[in-house]
Amino acid sequence: MVIRLVAKLLALLNSNRRSVEIGASIAFGLWLALVPAPNLLFAALVLLVFLVKINLGMTIISFLVFLLMVPAVDPLLNALGAEVLTVPSLQGFYRSAYATPIVPLTRFNDTLVAGSFVGGAALFVPVMLLGMLLVRLYRKYIHARIAHSKIVKAIMASPLAQKIAAAVKQVQRVWPSAG
Repeated sequence: MVIRLVAKLLALLNSNRRSVEIGASIAFGLWLALVPAPNLLFAALVLLVFLVKINLGMTIISFLVFLLMVPAVDPLLNALGAEVLTVPSLQGFYRSAYATPIVPLTRFNDTLVAGSFVGGAALFVPVMLLGMLLVRLYRKYIHARIAHSKIVKAIMASPLAQKIAAAVKQVQRVWPSAG
């Protein structure tokens, strides 16, 4: 299971997939990790992940990684949410929105939910661009150096590496665009 996950991640990073898809996957993973579940906003984001062309595996991996970091930024998100919810010019909009039957299911009146949603939306483009840049830099400068290093050649001779290589080849047969 873990070997196949590593194989899929390596195949993705070295594939011909557009870096914008991978960058958007990372950004969606962050946004999903920031927004507390369960609520309608989280469900809408999950639905959006399935509707746009991004890599679901990278989204899940980045979601899990960012989920570990979110408790450290919760106080900032809570403060952002308090600011967003107390904007005087939006009070009428909030009142009329909460009078509808579906908007309360978003829990947007919770400062943490509001701050997380707005913070994730604000960070989406910068995180996507950073992800695109990192993928391009990895492909251009790092991959070849790692692949031709003595350490990697020694590791590739091990039985575990043989299993990972076989898993990568299997992934490439199932998903030709991943290789």
